Amino acid sequence: MAQTQQDFNSGRMLMDKNESWLSNFSSAASSLVKGGGSRAGVGLQEVVIGLILTLIDLVTLLGNTVVFICPVVEKRLRTVTYMFIMSLATADFLVACLVMPFSIIYEVTGMWLFGKLFCKVWISFDVMFCTASIVTLCFISLDRYCSVVTPYHYSRRMSRGRCIVMTCTVWVYSSLISFLPVMQGWNEIPGVDFDAGTECIFVTNWIFAIVASALAFFVPFMVMCSMYFFIYRASRLKANRIMSQTLELHYHPNSKRQNHLQLENKATRTISIIISVFVLCWLPYFVLNVWLAARGTDSASTVLVDTFKVITWLGYCNSTINPMLYAFLNRDFQRALKKLLICRPRSQVDIGEDMVSIATFSRTAPDLEYSITVPVPNGVLKGKPKQ
Repeated sequence: MAQTQQDFNSGRMLMDKNESWLSNFSSAASSLVKGGGSRAGVGLQEVVIGLILTLIDLVTLLGNTVVFICPVVEKRLRTVTYMFIMSLATADFLVACLVMPFSIIYEVTGMWLFGKLFCKVWISFDVMFCTASIVTLCFISLDRYCSVVTPYHYSRRMSRGRCIVMTCTVWVYSSLISFLPVMQGWNEIPGVDFDAGTECIFVTNWIFAIVASALAFFVPFMVMCSMYFFIYRASRLKANRIMSQTLELHYHPNSKRQNHLQLENKATRTISIIISVFVLCWLPYFVLNVWLAARGTDSASTVLVDTFKVITWLGYCNSTINPMLYAFLNRDFQRALKKLLICRPRSQVDIGEDMVSIATFSRTAPDLEYSITVPVPNGVLKGKPKQ
């Protein structure tokens, strides 16, 4: 019984410690906000920050709007996989419309001007759209895995109906870990509050921070990395098979295998870029978020508060970069973009060589067992049959 009481007291002390630290973190943020709100006007630093953040917001809006428009002018983009691209663009577009603008106003003015109720709604939008973007990236990696590793079963596994269900699942899942807990106050800490007239701070208890971070980022991140690892391994196996067949068949100069090997390497680099950008944008935020929740300290510096703001916007920037990685690298999308910009007929491009699509878009990676012509002793060209 004494041991049980001791364990209870230890757990209570740990909770009080975390609550004390989070309360101080909230107070530090509050002091910064109130300090900014007490100024007679907005300073030069705030204007510069506001212009930079507004530029990021406008680029995000433009990039994701183009993703919506291009299927209208390019029929090749009307594919099942493009549904995931549209879901991703929708999440990123809503981040630019409903999250970034209010964050910009908050940062520039130093005050929350929209009331406590809309503060909760805004925080819910933030969590929901960013989670939807991350989980959609995870589903895109699953789609690419099915396309590359199991191409013969792709049409059955990724049917239109199944993709619709998966897309709806993304948004239901994202709403359940955003609006439901935030509006119900499951993230709040008893006794820790902020001035609703000037502040809008996402206060989280340590349980909510860990569970929400795991569901919104760490689990999708592990799935995404695993899928792209299998894609990379499949690409390497195909490349090695090409090299061995090249040595065996004394490589004919007219064969397309060399080009495909180069495109495999390009696709591998593209996968590396996708993973690197994703990690750079989101990992700092969620690591710091969990660290803040688990840390037991009694002070919060202004440097830490400013760092948290910077890495939060770094996460938002992932919505700016996504169209460039998941749409602009695709040749069908590039042709649609040229149609929109210069209004001329599309040029003829060998779509079979678009190997970057294995990492970013809709088309199944081409079967690299192409027929090649090799000379035989009697001078007749003989083709190697496709396996």
